[in-house]
Amino acid sequence: MAVRNWFVLLAILAGALGLALDFYVIASVLTVSAQNPAARSVPSFLIYYLTFLTNLSNIGLLLVYLSDWTKVSWLGWFSHPVTRAGMAGIMMLVMGFYHFMLAPNYHFTGPIVISNVLLHYVTPIMFLVWWAAFTRHGTLRYRDLPLMLVPGLAYVAFVLVRGVISGEYPYTILDPGFAIPGQAAQGYLGVAIGVAVLVVMVAVFDLILIAADGLLARRAQPA
Repeated sequence: MAVRNWFVLLAILAGALGLALDFYVIASVLTVSAQNPAARSVPSFLIYYLTFLTNLSNIGLLLVYLSDWTKVSWLGWFSHPVTRAGMAGIMMLVMGFYHFMLAPNYHFTGPIVISNVLLHYVTPIMFLVWWAAFTRHGTLRYRDLPLMLVPGLAYVAFVLVRGVISGEYPYTILDPGFAIPGQAAQGYLGVAIGVAVLVVMVAVFDLILIAADGLLARRAQPA
Protein backbone atom coordinates (compact mmCIF):
# COMPACT_ATOMS: atom_id res chain seq x y z
CA MET A 1 0.00 0.00 0.00
CA ALA A 2 1.34 3.45 -0.93
CA VAL A 3 2.39 5.89 1.80
CA ARG A 4 -0.52 8.14 0.85
CA ASN A 5 -3.05 5.36 1.42
CA TRP A 6 -1.50 4.39 4.75
CA PHE A 7 -1.64 8.03 5.85
CA VAL A 8 -5.31 8.33 4.84
CA LEU A 9 -6.13 5.09 6.67
CA LEU A 10 -4.47 6.32 9.87
CA ALA A 11 -6.22 9.69 9.58
CA ILE A 12 -9.59 8.00 9.13
CA LEU A 13 -8.98 5.75 12.13
CA ALA A 14 -7.95 8.70 14.31
CA GLY A 15 -11.01 10.71 13.33
CA ALA A 16 -13.42 7.79 13.65
CA LEU A 17 -12.08 6.87 17.10
CA GLY A 18 -12.31 10.46 18.32
CA LEU A 19 -15.87 10.84 17.02
CA ALA A 20 -16.91 7.48 18.52
CA LEU A 21 -15.54 8.40 21.94
CA ASP A 22 -17.25 11.79 21.84
CA PHE A 23 -20.47 10.06 20.73
CA TYR A 24 -20.20 7.73 23.72
CA VAL A 25 -19.64 10.60 26.16
CA ILE A 26 -22.42 12.82 24.80
CA ALA A 27 -24.81 9.83 24.70
CA SER A 28 -25.11 10.25 28.49
CA VAL A 29 -27.81 12.84 27.71
CA LEU A 30 -30.08 9.92 26.74
CA THR A 31 -30.47 9.01 30.41
CA VAL A 32 -31.44 10.96 33.51
CA SER A 33 -28.62 11.89 35.86
CA ALA A 34 -27.60 14.61 38.30
CA GLN A 35 -26.08 16.56 35.41
CA ASN A 36 -28.93 15.73 33.03
CA PRO A 37 -32.33 16.04 34.76
CA ALA A 38 -34.32 15.35 31.57
CA ALA A 39 -33.37 12.57 29.15
CA ARG A 40 -33.19 13.48 25.48
CA SER A 41 -34.79 11.53 22.68
CA VAL A 42 -32.50 9.85 20.14
CA PRO A 43 -33.23 12.49 17.42
CA SER A 44 -32.59 15.29 19.92
CA PHE A 45 -29.32 13.66 20.97
CA LEU A 46 -28.14 13.24 17.37
CA ILE A 47 -28.90 16.87 16.52
CA TYR A 48 -27.17 17.98 19.73
CA TYR A 49 -24.11 15.90 18.81
CA LEU A 50 -23.96 17.53 15.39
CA THR A 51 -24.26 21.08 16.72
CA PHE A 52 -20.63 20.96 17.83
CA LEU A 53 -18.31 22.26 15.12
CA THR A 54 -15.65 19.80 16.25
CA ASN A 55 -17.87 16.85 15.38
CA LEU A 56 -19.26 18.26 12.15
CA SER A 57 -15.85 19.31 10.85
CA ASN A 58 -14.25 15.96 11.68
CA ILE A 59 -17.09 14.14 9.92
CA GLY A 60 -16.33 16.43 6.98
CA LEU A 61 -12.69 15.32 7.06
CA LEU A 62 -13.72 11.66 6.90
CA LEU A 63 -15.83 12.43 3.83
CA VAL A 64 -12.91 14.27 2.21
CA TYR A 65 -10.64 11.27 2.78
CA LEU A 66 -13.29 8.88 1.46
CA SER A 67 -13.77 11.05 -1.63
CA ASP A 68 -10.04 10.79 -2.29
CA TRP A 69 -9.87 7.06 -1.59
CA THR A 70 -13.00 5.83 -3.35
CA LYS A 71 -13.46 8.44 -6.13
CA VAL A 72 -17.26 7.95 -5.93
CA SER A 73 -19.24 10.66 -7.69
CA TRP A 74 -21.64 11.50 -4.84
CA LEU A 75 -18.67 12.69 -2.76
CA GLY A 76 -17.54 15.00 -5.54
CA TRP A 77 -18.03 18.19 -3.54
CA PHE A 78 -15.59 16.92 -0.91
CA SER A 79 -12.94 16.28 -3.57
CA HIS A 80 -12.95 19.87 -4.82
CA PRO A 81 -9.74 21.80 -4.02
CA VAL A 82 -11.69 24.75 -2.60
CA THR A 83 -13.61 22.47 -0.24
CA ARG A 84 -10.45 20.75 0.95
CA ALA A 85 -8.56 23.98 1.56
CA GLY A 86 -11.62 25.46 3.28
CA MET A 87 -11.77 22.44 5.58
CA ALA A 88 -8.12 22.98 6.49
CA GLY A 89 -8.97 26.54 7.51
CA ILE A 90 -11.89 25.37 9.64
CA MET A 91 -9.74 22.73 11.33
CA MET A 92 -7.17 25.34 12.29
CA LEU A 93 -10.01 27.27 13.94
CA VAL A 94 -11.17 24.11 15.73
CA MET A 95 -7.67 23.49 17.07
CA GLY A 96 -6.90 27.09 17.98
CA PHE A 97 -10.28 27.84 19.60
CA TYR A 98 -10.10 24.69 21.72
CA HIS A 99 -6.50 25.20 22.75
CA PHE A 100 -6.75 28.86 23.72
CA MET A 101 -10.42 29.34 24.67
CA LEU A 102 -11.82 26.03 25.92
CA ALA A 103 -9.04 23.78 27.23
CA PRO A 104 -7.74 26.22 29.91
CA ASN A 105 -11.22 26.41 31.47
CA TYR A 106 -12.06 22.71 31.61
CA HIS A 107 -10.50 19.75 33.37
CA PHE A 108 -11.76 16.64 31.62
CA THR A 109 -11.35 13.04 32.70
CA GLY A 110 -12.12 9.72 31.05
CA PRO A 111 -12.65 8.97 27.34
CA ILE A 112 -13.33 12.61 26.50
CA VAL A 113 -9.65 13.39 27.14
CA ILE A 114 -8.60 11.04 24.33
CA SER A 115 -11.39 12.36 22.11
CA ASN A 116 -10.33 15.95 22.65
CA VAL A 117 -6.72 15.22 21.77
CA LEU A 118 -7.69 13.30 18.64
CA LEU A 119 -10.34 15.72 17.34
CA HIS A 120 -8.68 19.01 18.29
CA TYR A 121 -5.00 18.29 17.66
CA VAL A 122 -4.31 15.02 15.84
CA THR A 123 -6.91 15.23 13.06
CA PRO A 124 -6.35 18.95 12.22
CA ILE A 125 -2.58 18.49 11.98
CA MET A 126 -2.88 15.25 9.99
CA PHE A 127 -5.31 16.89 7.57
CA LEU A 128 -3.01 19.86 7.03
CA VAL A 129 -0.09 17.49 6.36
CA TRP A 130 -2.25 15.43 3.99
CA TRP A 131 -3.40 18.54 2.14
CA ALA A 132 0.15 19.82 1.74
CA ALA A 133 1.82 16.53 0.86
CA PHE A 134 -0.72 14.42 -0.98
CA THR A 135 -3.17 16.65 -2.85
CA ARG A 136 -2.85 18.38 -6.21
CA HIS A 137 -1.89 22.04 -5.98
CA GLY A 138 -2.00 25.09 -8.21
CA THR A 139 -5.77 25.47 -8.66
CA LEU A 140 -6.66 27.83 -5.81
CA ARG A 141 -7.15 31.54 -6.46
CA TYR A 142 -7.66 34.42 -4.05
CA ARG A 143 -11.16 34.87 -5.48
CA ASP A 144 -11.98 31.45 -3.97
CA LEU A 145 -11.81 32.90 -0.44
CA PRO A 146 -15.57 33.63 -0.10
CA LEU A 147 -16.42 30.04 -1.12
CA MET A 148 -13.92 28.70 1.41
CA LEU A 149 -15.75 30.60 4.16
CA VAL A 150 -19.25 29.42 3.21
CA PRO A 151 -19.30 26.15 5.25
CA GLY A 152 -18.28 27.97 8.43
CA LEU A 153 -20.85 30.72 7.93
CA ALA A 154 -23.53 28.11 7.19
CA TYR A 155 -22.67 26.44 10.49
CA VAL A 156 -23.10 29.72 12.38
CA ALA A 157 -26.48 30.27 10.73
CA PHE A 158 -27.57 26.74 11.65
CA VAL A 159 -26.56 27.18 15.30
CA LEU A 160 -28.29 30.56 15.62
CA VAL A 161 -31.53 29.38 14.02
CA ARG A 162 -31.56 26.25 16.15
CA GLY A 163 -30.78 28.37 19.21
CA VAL A 164 -33.82 30.56 18.62
CA ILE A 165 -35.96 27.42 18.49
CA SER A 166 -34.38 25.40 21.29
CA GLY A 167 -32.69 28.05 23.43
CA GLU A 168 -29.52 25.92 23.33
CA TYR A 169 -26.11 26.87 21.97
CA PRO A 170 -23.00 24.67 21.79
CA TYR A 171 -20.57 27.54 22.46
CA THR A 172 -20.99 30.65 24.60
CA ILE A 173 -19.52 32.82 21.84
CA LEU A 174 -22.65 32.02 19.79
CA ASP A 175 -25.11 32.42 22.67
CA PRO A 176 -26.71 35.90 22.76
CA GLY A 177 -27.87 35.18 26.31
CA PHE A 178 -24.38 34.52 27.65
CA ALA A 179 -23.18 37.03 30.21
CA ILE A 180 -20.03 37.39 32.25
CA PRO A 181 -21.04 37.49 35.96
CA GLY A 182 -22.02 41.00 36.90
CA GLN A 183 -22.46 42.15 33.29
CA ALA A 184 -25.30 42.25 30.81
CA ALA A 185 -25.85 39.51 28.23
CA GLN A 186 -23.75 39.94 25.11
CA GLY A 187 -26.79 39.92 22.80
CA TYR A 188 -26.64 39.44 19.07
CA LEU A 189 -24.20 42.33 18.72
CA GLY A 190 -21.73 40.50 20.93
CA VAL A 191 -22.27 37.32 18.91
CA ALA A 192 -21.73 39.23 15.66
CA ILE A 193 -18.47 40.73 16.94
CA GLY A 194 -17.21 37.34 18.12
CA VAL A 195 -18.13 35.66 14.84
CA ALA A 196 -16.52 38.47 12.85
CA VAL A 197 -13.24 38.00 14.73
CA LEU A 198 -13.28 34.25 14.08
CA VAL A 199 -14.14 34.74 10.40
CA VAL A 200 -11.23 37.15 9.99
CA MET A 201 -8.90 34.63 11.63
CA VAL A 202 -10.07 31.82 9.33
CA ALA A 203 -9.87 34.14 6.31
CA VAL A 204 -6.26 35.00 7.11
CA PHE A 205 -5.35 31.33 7.37
CA ASP A 206 -7.23 30.60 4.13
CA LEU A 207 -5.23 33.29 2.38
CA ILE A 208 -2.04 31.66 3.65
CA LEU A 209 -3.29 28.33 2.29
CA ILE A 210 -4.00 29.85 -1.11
CA ALA A 211 -0.50 31.33 -1.23
CA ALA A 212 0.98 28.01 -0.08
CA ASP A 213 -1.00 26.18 -2.76
CA GLY A 214 0.68 28.23 -5.47
CA LEU A 215 4.10 27.79 -3.89
CA LEU A 216 3.69 24.02 -3.57
CA ALA A 217 2.56 23.83 -7.22
CA ARG A 218 5.64 25.70 -8.40
CA ARG A 219 7.95 23.50 -6.34
CA ALA A 220 6.35 20.38 -7.82
CA GLN A 221 7.09 21.50 -11.37
CA PRO A 222 10.17 19.95 -12.96
CA ALA A 223 13.17 22.28 -13.27
